[in-house]
Amino acid sequence: MTGTQLSRTDFEARRRLEEALLRTRAVRGGRAPAAAPSPGGVGGEGSAAGDGGAAGGGGAETRFRASVAQEGMWQSLRGGPGSTPPLIAGGLRLSGRLDTAALEEAWNDVVARHDNLRSSLCLEDGRLTQVVASSLRVSVPVLDLPPGGLEQFTREEVDLSFDLSAGPLARLRLLRTGPREHIAFLILHHIIADGRALEILVQELGACYLARVAGARPWLPASPARPADFAAAHRALVEGPRATEVTAYWVARLRGARPAELPTDLPAPAEPTPYGALLDVPVPREVFGRLTALARSARTTVYTLGLAAFQVTLARASGQRDICVRAPVSYRDATEVQGLVADFSNDVVVRTDLSRNPTFTELIAQVAEESNRDLMHHDVPAHLLAPHLDEPGLLDRLFHVQFTAENDIAVADRLGELAVERVMPPMPYVARPLSLRLRHDGNDARSLAIHSTDVFSRERVLRFVEAYHTVLDEMTLHGGRRVLG
Repeated sequence: MTGTQLSRTDFEARRRLEEALLRTRAVRGGRAPAAAPSPGGVGGEGSAAGDGGAAGGGGAETRFRASVAQEGMWQSLRGGPGSTPPLIAGGLRLSGRLDTAALEEAWNDVVARHDNLRSSLCLEDGRLTQVVASSLRVSVPVLDLPPGGLEQFTREEVDLSFDLSAGPLARLRLLRTGPREHIAFLILHHIIADGRALEILVQELGACYLARVAGARPWLPASPARPADFAAAHRALVEGPRATEVTAYWVARLRGARPAELPTDLPAPAEPTPYGALLDVPVPREVFGRLTALARSARTTVYTLGLAAFQVTLARASGQRDICVRAPVSYRDATEVQGLVADFSNDVVVRTDLSRNPTFTELIAQVAEESNRDLMHHDVPAHLLAPHLDEPGLLDRLFHVQFTAENDIAVADRLGELAVERVMPPMPYVARPLSLRLRHDGNDARSLAIHSTDVFSRERVLRFVEAYHTVLDEMTLHGGRRVLG
């Protein structure tokens, strides 16, 4: 999950809202309404929340040509057996008295607000078309989860997948783990959402739940844009002169590039599987403290420092000196789409030449300049860029190792009477052999290594992450040291 961290002001406003809603609830005797209040529901991009109704859509549908990114993902989904389901999942542990009916109403408020939560996709006259139902009511089932059962549930939920032609392409499940303990489990298809969208939905679900338990009418400010707007605008961009410029940049930039060589320790199976695992290792707090201080003094970012250290770790492990890494990038650079549930993600390759064995200080400046230039050329999706490169399948091979640094999603620790804790579901599948996420907040950081169990043992990945932390330590203490010794 990625996204902008909530500020202290955001939390203070949230607390004031909670206090007002709880006072309203107390006046009304602590009872949630039996049905949603009058039509109108939440303000937003989609139709207003309604008063009950059967599952399914009603009224006129909206149709528009899908985005170019959706077309690329649609093509990749026809890659045959063993392809990784492109899903995004997150969870919240809720402790205390939970009003399950209010939570279901709140989720329907959110569904009514966002076009993509009421959408399906189909081919019409050879074009991928997004179909948005004018209204949709969904249930939130309450399921008993045995102790230690989250991993098995996640696997089953992922395997259930989604029917893109029928929708909806998001599901909320409420898992009961005890008399006053629940996990709200949310899973989205990547074709309608990105990591930031998950954060948006968690925040809005909480706000609507507070309103429902208080008997108040949920309200959120309307979004100034809709998915159809973005799809049309981005298509115009990639079909215009900018696409020629970006394509030429990448043809030159990736000439002669080779995939990063990974320090695997298991023989590759004859028939690869998509199964993987997550290793979560805290970065020593003193190392992360020095890292944030170095980012300030070098006038750069934790992302740049983390990326440079990752490339050094790969170079030391493999002996390779030309290091290419997949870097996810977001199109959410316009204010009007910040609160939109859609997929604004794309991927680029950041390439670093370590053959001159620079010092850490020199490397930081090099990576800052080059990665910034690479990330600025993010406009053309990979499936449109790939046919123009010198070698067929080159992008897929370069994408087999990934790095990202992200702010930890800020979750308020209270939701009315409920204590809230973030839960990261153990996703059973991986899209590539190795991905490293440097997830951090203001004080702490964690290295999340997501790896293929076909070619990596847990012990080997742990040694790699420990080596990465050693490089971070060196970088913050010895700027004049050569990165390769």
